Amino acid sequence: MTKQKRTQKRVLGLVSLSLIIAAATYGFASMNTTIHGAGMMDVGYGIVSSSDVSRVIYSLDIEDPGLFTAVEFNLDGDGSVVVAGVSATRDGQITWADECQKTGTHWTCTFQESRDVLLADWLHVSTNQ
Repeated sequence: MTKQKRTQKRVLGLVSLSLIIAAATYGFASMNTTIHGAGMMDVGYGIVSSSDVSRVIYSLDIEDPGLFTAVEFNLDGDGSVVVAGVSATRDGQITWADECQKTGTHWTCTFQESRDVLLADWLHVSTNQ
């Protein structure tokens, strides 16, 4: 193998390694603002919260399963006040739940009017700890 080909392979290897490190760093940085869900993979939905939110369940409307009436989730922090809302896009207008109740680390947030499932791609959870 000639010296020129070895140099080309080394440069190609270094460039490939640099791209892999850059992609991994970018992935970890974006994980700080979008937690859980496919929002981290830019699929278009997920959870926005400063706390760790898990086990999200939407309660569908009995008469129309295309609508939901509440959202339940577990929260890692011991927030005394929690508000939750949904939006169609990450930065879109948020429809906030009318009431949130706590049982341990489990929260249930209800909406007075049923909400369209298709307009709830993002769950926003804000805590006052």
